[in-house]
Amino acid sequence: MKQQATQRKPGDRGRWYFQMLGIEPDGGPTTLQQVARSRDATKTTELVTGMWDETVELKPPAGEADPLADWTPTELSPKASSKRRVRWPVIVGAVIIGAVAAFALWWLPQASEQRATTHANLISDSLTGLYGDLAGLQSALAIATEPTSDTPDLGTLGLGLSSVSDSAARLLDIANRTVPSPLPLSPKDAFSDLDAFRQGLEPMAAEATSLRSEVAEIAEYRLALANVLAVDELPLTADSSIIAEMTASLAKALADSVAALNSMPTDGPFADHRTLVDAEIGDFAQWQDDYLTALRNDEPGKAGELVEQLRLSRDGLAAELVGTLATLRADIDARILELADRLARSITAVPR
Repeated sequence: MKQQATQRKPGDRGRWYFQMLGIEPDGGPTTLQQVARSRDATKTTELVTGMWDETVELKPPAGEADPLADWTPTELSPKASSKRRVRWPVIVGAVIIGAVAAFALWWLPQASEQRATTHANLISDSLTGLYGDLAGLQSALAIATEPTSDTPDLGTLGLGLSSVSDSAARLLDIANRTVPSPLPLSPKDAFSDLDAFRQGLEPMAAEATSLRSEVAEIAEYRLALANVLAVDELPLTADSSIIAEMTASLAKALADSVAALNSMPTDGPFADHRTLVDAEIGDFAQWQDDYLTALRNDEPGKAGELVEQLRLSRDGLAAELVGTLATLRADIDARILELADRLARSITAVPR
């Protein structure tokens, strides 16, 4: 429906509205033409300005005071300038939470990286320690397999062997230790690489332990062999008191030989040699009877032959061991060098 247009009467300037409000609009120019008659202006904007300046102040309705007559501007209340109060604790809390989150985003990856680096250094140190102790293992192997090494020399192998044993144990502990977990919001690649690398540590630790055990077994076998047929200086003539002393001494030597034989492994690289030792100890029981009889019968020639026979038996056992020792030395030394190479490559390959 179309709105009906309000009919304007000629000369109607809205006086009825001012009259309704109780305001007399008379007193000022009401048209641009009236202003133009009294002003020297040609532009419409200037005429409108003049019209505004010449307009008299409207009078308030009869009997009422102007409510804005004494009004002066004052500072606006904060409550009026905002629809809600500012909650500063909430804002401060949000700022603190944001700062903590930003710090966590910056610190957690660095702390996680440091954790991975610490574990990588632990692996590297363990590998380096074992690598350095292999030199002592080689020296121990050289002494253990040297045919001319005597009992005191064989007794000094413990230091070099214990160092390798400790280093291998540390590496094995690292191999069986779980890699630390990454911190939240941190990359996991370094930890995954360390865990995969950890799988290759145990075989090297096991090989080092095996090599150490094999060198120790060589030394132990040779120390046991040194107690086989070990007798003091044997006289060719003796009186009854010396014969009694020699009887007790040879009985002890036989007992020590049997104990040494029982400590020798029945299998392994020395199995064949142990069979020879067993046979010589069996012959030694008969030998001592023959020797003591020669002493009682005052037969220095016979006694001398028996003493020489015993010496040859002992030298023969030592000579039979030379070939086995040479084979063991070549084999174990090659394995030590191979392990050293694996350790060197692993040290440079530790994930960082």
